[in-house]
Amino acid sequence: MVKEIRIYIEGGGDDRDTKRQMRQGFSGFLRDMVQIARSKRIKWDIVVCGSRNNAFSSFKNAIEDYPDAFNVLLVDSEGTVKNDLGRI
Repeated sequence: MVKEIRIYIEGGGDDRDTKRQMRQGFSGFLRDMVQIARSKRIKWDIVVCGSRNNAFSSFKNAIEDYPDAFNVLLVDSEGTVKNDLGRI
């Protein structure tokens, strides 16, 4: 059973305040899912990463750093995200 959900989000720029606002916005948008997860003692973490590259890099690191978590990458759809093997 999943004990932790981590969502890595592109956006928010480089400013700490805009990242905080974006995190709050996504927390509100996903509020019902967050409450369900927390009621089942599943930790929930929204990580606002700034650029697409930062989001992808943080997501790749999370796969290694948090292998037991359900790690999610959320990026804008204007193009594909490329890794060392091509597209994901």
